[in-house]
Amino acid sequence: MKIRTCLLAACLLPVFLAAQHREVPLLGKCSPDDFRKEPYAEWYTANYAAYEPHPEIISQLETFNRKGYAVTVFLGTWCGDSRREVPRFMKVLDAAGFPQEAVTLIAVSAEDSVYKQSPTHEERARHIYRVPTFILWDKGREINRIVEIPVVSPERDLLAILKGAYTPAYESYPYLSQWFDEGILNDGNLSHRGLARRIKPLAQSVGELNTCGYVLSKSGGKGQEAAINVFKINAYLYPEAWQPFMYLARALYERGDYSQALEAIRKAIELNGETKNVRSLLEMEDKIRIFLF
Repeated sequence: MKIRTCLLAACLLPVFLAAQHREVPLLGKCSPDDFRKEPYAEWYTANYAAYEPHPEIISQLETFNRKGYAVTVFLGTWCGDSRREVPRFMKVLDAAGFPQEAVTLIAVSAEDSVYKQSPTHEERARHIYRVPTFILWDKGREINRIVEIPVVSPERDLLAILKGAYTPAYESYPYLSQWFDEGILNDGNLSHRGLARRIKPLAQSVGELNTCGYVLSKSGGKGQEAAINVFKINAYLYPEAWQPFMYLARALYERGDYSQALEAIRKAIELNGETKNVRSLLEMEDKIRIFLF
């Protein structure tokens, strides 16, 4: 009995240690000091120390009058891009002498039901589709943002924003955000094909609009209907891809539109060429069929 107990303890020890070291994501407003504590310091401190901002660019950043400027950073401590880019960006701000009190850090969730949301919902009306997102404000007005990754480097992107000559990654997102704010994405008469043509030169991959639609679908309210329209636009952008139809089927199912959801999932199955995904698609089809037959 004693031997069995020891063996059981030996087997459970690695699991216990892994649980002890598992990082619990930060949520809501936080500060750089939070990231300098374990377990976050493991990636924050290392990436902060390793990054060397370009001294000439920092010198140019220092010449700007920082009065009235503020920065809001949306991030996920669970997100690899946030772990890499946030420490680098913070080092640029520190090197340029940007006041810490003008920087707001907001950590969002990775949980499905509150995806990319903070507990106090600072992300609402901010169109945070990807993290990290760095928003630069001038006297309370957003002047531009860095989305997920810098186009060139954190310091060069920041300088370009201050000079008024910057276009962030994911160029389709400003259009989608504007359409949402204007109610276009909730218009039952909108032309999905027409909107797809407008942003076709800007969309980089099938995942770009899928991510946007998924975030909208979890935001509640008008977001669900807007998400469905985003997925339909994406299906026109990438008619041979199965992913937009899979996301569309899921959104329609959650809305209770089972007949259209079934049509969409069958289209996803038809287009899918990856055996590993077929099973989950078929399971979704069976789930939808329960409500129809």
